[in-house]
Amino acid sequence: MSDAEGRPTVELPEAVLALLAAADADTLLRDAESLATGLADAGWTPDVESGRFAAGDWDLLSSAWAPNLSVFFEGEEDEVRVRAQAVASFLTSRTDRWAFHTEGDDWSRWPLDDVRWTEGDWMAAHPLEWRGGGVVISLYLQPDYRPGKILAPANLHVGVDRADTPPEGLPRDDERARRVVRDGSVVDRWFLAGEHDLPDDVITALENDPDSRVRVAAESERWYRERTIIGPPPTVDEDGPGHGHEQPPARFAPR
Repeated sequence: MSDAEGRPTVELPEAVLALLAAADADTLLRDAESLATGLADAGWTPDVESGRFAAGDWDLLSSAWAPNLSVFFEGEEDEVRVRAQAVASFLTSRTDRWAFHTEGDDWSRWPLDDVRWTEGDWMAAHPLEWRGGGVVISLYLQPDYRPGKILAPANLHVGVDRADTPPEGLPRDDERARRVVRDGSVVDRWFLAGEHDLPDDVITALENDPDSRVRVAAESERWYRERTIIGPPPTVDEDGPGHGHEQPPARFAPR
């Protein structure tokens, strides 16, 4: 497919479009329950790991403190570029919802063979940005080769954050974490398991949670923490997190 100016276009998955359409601080990004419900309604399936969802070839990482999410697509440069432009086109077309801004060049309408795509890795430093509904949507694009850096596949990253969240994120709150363990729903505790810098008693409680989905998420976090932060990286023959466990259902049941 191509647009009126002859540029290739692609249809974004319904799950991606539904997610973008639902991006609002008072609904999708209100709290853990709203985040999980909104993602399920949009067609995203939760994974074993805390905050991780998927829809086809698209991956999503999310957190409930403060509520935010990041959507990723990885592939060949042209297919990543055309999908990034499709995301930008969808957001820009909704002038009733979002106001567009960028500190860099607006690459959303460049032809795929434009030489400017190859002129550095500035796209990662200057995202396209839309604000509205109490959220900030940032669209980053990484080429598959960056001079002087590690060779990596091209990828796009759509970040959706609450506009009232500080740039450094919310501060650690051990008492809040303990309240979630004590009084929170399964969804609250599942998201909590993925937070960094939790006190030891909270980690222990999550690893012994009465709900298996929370326990598996907590075990996954420990597996990654021990192998990528405080220990050697995992070997190719190691069982990853969640090995031997069933995947969680597309929707969480009440606690």
